[in-house]
Amino acid sequence: MLRKGYTRWNNAPPQKVPGLISLIIRGILVSFAFSLVCALLLSVFSLISENEFIDQHLQYIMVGISIISIFCGSVFATQKAESKGLFIGMAVGIAYVCISVLIGKGLQDESLSLLVFINKLLAGIAAGSLGGLVGVNL
Repeated sequence: MLRKGYTRWNNAPPQKVPGLISLIIRGILVSFAFSLVCALLLSVFSLISENEFIDQHLQYIMVGISIISIFCGSVFATQKAESKGLFIGMAVGIAYVCISVLIGKGLQDESLSLLVFINKLLAGIAAGSLGGLVGVNL
């Protein structure tokens, strides 16, 4: 008689998958760490070289860094999950956008329009979903 989790050819005990909340928090932390490293490298590069390109396109570069970091965090979060990659990725994207908007709101006292927030949220959901789908299949 085979025990639960064992197969005839696989006698190793099944690996325990961390909970969904734990995976989402790990993904958010990886996303923010990746964003922080990229922002620091960008600022060092900007200080070392007086490049007009970076100054002119800084807003688009930061959006790209945010999307790539959400993607990387979602991939990291869903690698250990065997299912629900889309859900975990979307949660990482939504949480990252909400936290980053709150941090930005605390640093600057400017108003944020609903259209801009929805645009950021949809981009975060799309990047997180794609990262979640890729991460589950790795």
